Amino acid sequence: MTENPTAREAVWADGENLYDIVPALDAVIETIGRDLVLGEYSLAQTTAYAAAQMITEQGAVSGIRDEATALLVVRALAESAAATERAIDGSSS
Repeated sequence: MTENPTAREAVWADGENLYDIVPALDAVIETIGRDLVLGEYSLAQTTAYAAAQMITEQGAVSGIRDEATALLVVRALAESAAATERAIDGSSS
């Protein structure tokens, strides 16, 4: 089984993470997380699709070229951001 070295390298993006590769992704994920905490699920979903598109547009670098995979990544990041938001809210009350 031979691997495409370009694809293998893209998966690791030369040591960069998605937040380094995709401009403004951190702010978008933070917004989705906040929307989830506030119960704004429709808005969170719409923004998640936009974030997934941002990720797939950088597919050559990120290694994520299909929207379904990108949506899974966005969901995981957004749920983590929501948990962080809840923890911050809980510690300040």
